[in-house]
Parts: sequence; C-alpha cells; structure tokens
Amino acid sequence: MEVVVRKAIRRRRSKTLPLIVGIVLLALGLAGQTGAALGYGLLLVSVLLLAGGLKSLAFLVFSKTLSFKWLTGMMKWLFLSGAWTYVLGVCSLSGFYIFETMQGRMELKWILFGPLALAALVVFDWGIYRVLYKKNRPSWERYRQFITHENADQESMRKTFFSDVVFHTSLRSTSGFRWLRHTLILWGFALMFAVEVVAVFVREGLPAFGFTDVWEISGHPVRLAFDFAFDFFGAMVLVGCVLAIVWRITVNQKEEKKFADTPSAVFLLIVVLSGFLVEGMRIAAEGMPAGSGFSFAGVVFAWMLPGGEFAEIAYNPLWYFHVFGSLLFIAYIPGHRLVHSCATPLGRLMNSQKKMLVKKRLASLQGLAGVRTLSQKDISGAS
Repeated sequence: MEVVVRKAIRRRRSKTLPLIVGIVLLALGLAGQTGAALGYGLLLVSVLLLAGGLKSLAFLVFSKTLSFKWLTGMMKWLFLSGAWTYVLGVCSLSGFYIFETMQGRMELKWILFGPLALAALVVFDWGIYRVLYKKNRPSWERYRQFITHENADQESMRKTFFSDVVFHTSLRSTSGFRWLRHTLILWGFALMFAVEVVAVFVREGLPAFGFTDVWEISGHPVRLAFDFAFDFFGAMVLVGCVLAIVWRITVNQKEEKKFADTPSAVFLLIVVLSGFLVEGMRIAAEGMPAGSGFSFAGVVFAWMLPGGEFAEIAYNPLWYFHVFGSLLFIAYIPGHRLVHSCATPLGRLMNSQKKMLVKKRLASLQGLAGVRTLSQKDISGAS
C-alpha cells in the first residue's frame, strides 16, 4: 500500500511542477518579460523530443535486437517530456501574444486566429486521445500481458506497416479507384499539414530567433518552395475529394456506399477550394508577382478571378472563411469517420501479430475451461 501511495505522489508531482512552470511562463509573457523566441524554442524542443519518442517506438516495434525494457522507459520519457514541453511552449507564446495584443501590435485576424487555433488543436488532441486510447484502454489492460517483445513478430509488423499503412495494398487489391482517392486525400492532407507546421516555424519562429524573414522577400527560393509544396499537396486533396464525391454518386444505390464518407469529403473540398481561392485572390491583387508560377493552382484561380479592387476587397472575408473553416475541420476529424485513418492502421498492425493473438485466445479458453486442462485440439483451434 505504501508503494502505491508513493507512486501516486510522484505522478502528482510530475504533473504539478510543469503546470506551475507553465503558469509562470504565461505570467511572464503577460508582463512583457519574454519574447516569441522562448515559446518557439520550447516548441522546437518539443518536436525533437516527440520525434525521438517516435524513433524509440519504431525500434521497439520493428527491432528485436535492442533492450525492450530500456527502450520502453526511454520512449515514455521522450513522449511525456515532449508533451509537457509543448504545453510550456503554448503557455509562453500565449502570454507573449496576449501582451502584444494589449499593446495594439496585433492585427484583428491574428487576434481571432490564435485562440481558435488553440481550441481546435485541443479538441483534436483530446479527440484522438479519447478514440485511440481511452476507449481501448480496457482491452489494453485486459490483454497487455500478451503484448510482449518475446511474442512480437517484427517481420510481419514491418510488412504490414508498409503494405497496409503506407501503401494500402489490401485496399488497392479490392478497388483501384477507392485506393486512389483514399491515398490522394490521406497523404495529400497529411503532407500539407506537415508543410504548414514547418512553414509556421520558418515564417514565425526563425524571425523570432533573429534570422531574416524570408516570407517577406518576394521571390525568395524558400518561400517559393513552400508555395509549390502547398499547391501540390493541396491539389492531391482536391482531386481526391472530387473522386470521392463522384464515386459516392456512382454507388448511390449499391452496397458499396457504406464505404463513403461524403460529409467529410465535401467539408474538406470546401476548405481546399477556399484556400486556392484565397491564393488566387492574393496573386490577382498583386498583379501576378515574380515567382507566381510556383503557386500553379493559385495562378489558375487567379486567371479566373477579377483582379484590382475586387480582389483586394474580397481577400480578407475569404481568408477568414478559409482559415476558420480549416480549424473547424481539424476539430471535426476525431469525432467522425475520418478518425479511421488513425484507428484502422493500428488494428491492422495488431492483427499481424499471430503469436500474441493465439496466446490471448488460449487464455480466454483457459478461463472458460476453468480447471479443465486444454487438449491439443483446443490449442490447435485457437491458432
């Protein structure tokens, strides 16, 4: 009992101390005593720690040569430290930007964007945690004794990861059309989101550290590279959404319609289209500036849109529509069928572990059999 109490106290302290530090950072930011560099620095450290946690998890899942106990401890520490460092970074930036707002140095759109972006990320993080962990925790606790390094089949795990999680081979063998639109939407959106995360750091973080703000230099190669990446991955999503809607119309009276997620496809299509319209408005208002060709999709929309005063007037309302729609979509993901993009791969990976599944079934049979000794027939049936 005493050991349990000590562990509970340590867990409470491990949560209380970071919260106190977060409150202190928030207060210092509100008082104007910290800059944006501290917050972005903490977020960068958080990304590095979480990346290290993912690397440890990959070694843990795909390799049998390294120490299971050592890797497990390292992975937990990295993920926990990364999560708390992320919280500290958010606290620091929140205090700084609130202070900047109170000093009148923030535009209205960023004043509105900050709290809404934070709310969308909190809803997304909590939703993913609830769907992937909290709902499955009873099953995890019941069967965790069978999920061991000794029972793991790393070769099957690697094959399943690349075939079903990365390349979706099983879906391609079922329907090439479904595979194409699923791949375009999933990887297009994931890569576009990743590019946006890096762009935020380049656009906001690097200038905070004293580096040149390349985002404000017209035609800068770094900015043009991001423009091309946004348009390329956005075009993937756009085509995927159109294909998904077309496919849903063609299977309207068929059983295959149960595989469609039309509301999500329409929602995402509106978000991506509005983004290209915003980009097109900007290019049209600026009169096709140098390097516009890298924003190839935006240029197409700019050709279709009137420029001049109309583009200048319409740009801000359309920007609000696109950005706030994007935040709503991020918050929308965990509560709807889109979350299967995260849940299904985990299920496929677990189903590839035949040895673990056999041991789980044997334990279930032993529980049902009571004191009766299992026969060879029972064991063969379980496998």
